Order: sequence, then structure tokens, then C-alpha cells
Amino acid sequence: MEQKMRPADTETAGTGKKITIRNIIGTAVFALLFAGYALTFLVPKFYGMTDADVGVFVFCMLMILLLLHADILSRLRRREWDAILVVFLLLLSGVNILIVDSGKGAFFVLADFVLIFYLSGRITVNRRQVLWMCGAYFALLFVWLIIVYPKMFAEYGFYGYNTNTAATFTIYTLLCAFLFIQCFRERFEAAGFFAILLIVKGIQIAMYHRARGAFIMLGAFLLFYYILPKKWLLKKTVFRCVYVLATLGSLLFVALYTLAGTMGVNYRLPFFYKEIFSGREEIWKEFFHLFLQKPLTGIGTNVQISSFFEFNVHNAMYNILVVYGVIAFAGTLCLLYGRLEKMRTCAENNRLSHCALCILLAVFFESFFDVDLLWVDYAMNLLLVLLVVGYEQNKVSGQ
Repeated sequence: MEQKMRPADTETAGTGKKITIRNIIGTAVFALLFAGYALTFLVPKFYGMTDADVGVFVFCMLMILLLLHADILSRLRRREWDAILVVFLLLLSGVNILIVDSGKGAFFVLADFVLIFYLSGRITVNRRQVLWMCGAYFALLFVWLIIVYPKMFAEYGFYGYNTNTAATFTIYTLLCAFLFIQCFRERFEAAGFFAILLIVKGIQIAMYHRARGAFIMLGAFLLFYYILPKKWLLKKTVFRCVYVLATLGSLLFVALYTLAGTMGVNYRLPFFYKEIFSGREEIWKEFFHLFLQKPLTGIGTNVQISSFFEFNVHNAMYNILVVYGVIAFAGTLCLLYGRLEKMRTCAENNRLSHCALCILLAVFFESFFDVDLLWVDYAMNLLLVLLVVGYEQNKVSGQ
């Protein structure tokens, strides 16, 4: 990893020793995060063995990156608002979890999410590093589609793990790999052909698994990147409306969906095995009643619900609100909005940044139906997309 040198770095700049060590450690962290992500989905047994600890692992990796790139103590002394907000959110979520006697793993979900958004504005990557990281995803997608997937899902009724998870992993990895193709699109026209192949394959897999969330993720990306004009989407007022819709609109969707589910009307979706109202309305209603009892601290995760067999809020923004409370939710929104405002500027001037931003928005909207925006197993994906959105600006300004 590269970063604009601070005054403290200039003493060893002549030897390059300090910079080299930072680069090696940073590269090792990204390699470990990517290896963990790949093994989680390529080897179901690995997922079973590591699922309980992945949040802690990601947190440790992010703390190393924080020490390498953020100089958090100096930023706190300078009273930078986002550094103060990150520390406040970490402390608040930790205290809230202790108060409500939550499962301790809940701390790492929000902590990892917050740190990823914060670090994305502090880490500088160049085009070569973007190529290597996105190229790794392209290679992973190739191995998955050509070698692993045909064996794991040879028969629809016999498979390695949940088919919705398989579809979401495929689409999310595909979109990260799509960035690799975009790196070459301006120089090689054939890259556009490979982009079309990926999109068609993604649609086919999402439909085969009848995975609504994965289909929405891919569809939202196509809408933002190919259909909506870039100049219109990135107008300040329009873009603000989009990201407010992606966050607060997610809560409004939960409310309207739950209300509509009580009216007794239902429809079966074409091409999918589920009906429009297939149980989420009951889950969200139950969580709302639990949340009303502890709106400031949140309910944590040490709660047994009757509407579903496991603790799963099925909506990323709603998850933050319900599990961590109103104050933590408001603070997280402030951090997100601050970063998104800067991302819009990056995307205006760079096609690759624009593509990565459209992927990010797609994940936000997919997370109306699930928690993949927050899920720590996808932490490396989120970090990659955010770094690609801002790499050009960070390289210039050293944010």
C-alpha cells in the first residue's frame, strides 16, 4: 500500500526502509483478507470452522491498516470529525452491547463496517495495485465458475451450502471482477465482450438459484452504470437523494413492506419460487416491537425471535438501528454521508471510480432484503470497492 508521506516519514525516506515495511505489511493484510474470503466460499468446511471468529479476524486486519495509514492519535488531537466519530461509535457500540448483554460478536460487525468506510479515505492505492486486487477477484471468479461451482451445484437439490448465499457470492465476486475488465476497456475493445459475458452469466446464475437479492444487486448495478446517465446520477442533488434513499429509504421500505404484509394480499413473483410476502414482514415486525423496548441501546443479538429460526434482521440499515440503537445508527449515517459526498467527486472524474460507486450503490439496495452490506465475510469486497472509488482522489490529496 502507498500513502502520501507525512513529515515523520521523511527521515527514513532516503533508505525507503519504512515505506517498504509498510507496503509489505499492507499487502500481506490484503492477501490474508482475500484468502479468507476465497476459502470461505470455495471450501464450505472452512466456513464452518471460521464463521464464529471471522469478525475478530477482520477487525485485527483493519486495526493493522489503521496503524499503518491513519495515524489516528494525531487526527484525534487535530479534532478531525470523522476520526472522533469512529472512536465514538466503537466505544458506544461496545458499551451498548455490554448493557444489553449481547453476543460479543455483534461489536465486530459494526466496528468492521465503520472502520472500512473510514479507512477507505485514508489508504492510497495506485492503478497497478487496483489491477492486482481486481485481478485476484477475476481469477477467483474463474476458479469458482469453471471448477468449484459445477461440482458443488451439479444437482439443484444437492449442494454444498445455501443456494441464495452461492448466488450472492457469485454476483458480488462478479462485480468486483468486473472492475478488472473495466481497467482495460478503454485500451482493448474486446474487454467489452467479456463484460457482457459476465453480466449474462450473472443473470443466469441468479435466475437458476431463484435468488432475489443477488438478482437485485446485479439489476441495480446495471441500472446505475448502464441506464442512468452518469452526469445526471452524479449531480449533487440527485446523488444525495439516491444515497438517502439507499439508507433511510431502506427503513421506509421495511415499514411499508411490513404494513402491506398485514393486508392479506400476496403475489407469486415470476421466475422465483417465493411469494412477495414470504416471512420478512413478520421478522421485521417482531424486531420493531423488541426495538421499542430499548431504542437507545438497541437490543443486541442475544435475543431469540419466534418468526425465524436464527437471528437475522434481513436488512442492513434496520440491523444497525435495531441491534445498536438510535444514536449509533445516526452516527453511522453521518460517517456514511461524509464519505459518499467525497465519492461523488471521485466518480465524476474517473470511469473506474464511477463503476465502483455503482457497485457500492447496488450492494446498498440489495441490502434492503439482507445484511450483505454488513456481513463480515464480505468485508474484503466492500473495502476493495471503496478503495477503487476513491483511489484517484486519495492519490492526489493523500486524504
